[in-house]
Amino acid sequence: MMRTFLVALLFVFAWAAGSLALEASEKLLFEKNSLYQYIAVVEDTAKNERYVRNQKRDYAQGGIYVNAPEKLLFEFTQLGFVSLAFLDREPRDVLFVGLGAGAMPKYFNKHYPEANTDIAEIDPDMVPVARKYFYFRENEKMRVTVEDGRIFVKRSRKKYDLVILDAYQNDYIPFHLTTVEFLKEVRSRLKEDGVVVSNITSPFRNKFFDSMVMTYKKAFPHLYIFRGKKSGNFIFVATANGAVKEKQEIEKRAMKIQSARKLDIDLAEIASRVEMSDDYEWSRAKILTDDFAPVNLYKYQKSGAQK
Repeated sequence: MMRTFLVALLFVFAWAAGSLALEASEKLLFEKNSLYQYIAVVEDTAKNERYVRNQKRDYAQGGIYVNAPEKLLFEFTQLGFVSLAFLDREPRDVLFVGLGAGAMPKYFNKHYPEANTDIAEIDPDMVPVARKYFYFRENEKMRVTVEDGRIFVKRSRKKYDLVILDAYQNDYIPFHLTTVEFLKEVRSRLKEDGVVVSNITSPFRNKFFDSMVMTYKKAFPHLYIFRGKKSGNFIFVATANGAVKEKQEIEKRAMKIQSARKLDIDLAEIASRVEMSDDYEWSRAKILTDDFAPVNLYKYQKSGAQK
């Protein structure tokens, strides 16, 4: 009897955790508490947009225009492709860590169909969601591996031109994908002049933002930062090569790519927003390591603020 009661109680808690407030124009197409997160697919019938969302209504992990699913809906997904302007060649091997709605790898595969695209996604429930609701389709050049991104990177012997880090669990990056040890593992999987790009939420959402900046600067020779105008998201672009990319060079390359690949995003305008990481220097920011968990960092920040 007690066991039945506990099972029922757990079911109620799980349902409560997954309950989602909707606007009048929104309808819930799918929801599930997966092993890793709560997943909801919501469609806004007024805007003709569809989202992957968690319990927080103002945060979406991805989405599409229902009538134009091949386009990039969110600013942070558009910003991420500025990383192409840091490559001195066409990308041939690309890794996405995190699938979400599949919008970014789908867009990349459309415009670079000759490139080999690997995707590491830890949550097996996200793959069918991306296929059914967001029209994501694998092909001979684009494959998903259901595996933790860090394990995938560690086991892989392949070298990549470009690695895109966009793995989120609800509205935060899993901590083991933020540490200097992980970033050094990613760097080891890059070709000689490869590039890493990461979607980072703003300091207003992310109390570890300062430490993330300093951790990337510790792991890579150069870090460039792009600030979103609408979303508040930041895009970090880190290069394995020691050579500095000048703003004019980045803009010129972005304009060339936009024209040659017929991109429907203003890559040249995004490139013009580049900020050098020297403007983001916090001597007291703690480097994120495998041995320094978020709870420890939070205590460190609190103690530092009290001094």
